Amino acid sequence: MNQNQYKCDSCGATFSSQEDLNEHKRNMHSQYNCEVCGQSFSSENELETHKSVAHPERQGTPNR
Repeated sequence: MNQNQYKCDSCGATFSSQEDLNEHKRNMHSQYNCEVCGQSFSSENELETHKSVAHPERQGTPNR
């Protein structure tokens, strides 16, 4: 039996590789959400890149 040895410290889910755990954290426990479309990102830099590509018309407008 394959032992899941990588545990998410946020929800307790276990994974068989560090890569799987990292992907889970990015997808399920992301802290950076796009206020335009709701998509989640694991870093502020990824969010800013997304906004400049996906929502260029919103650049420079205040967040409301």
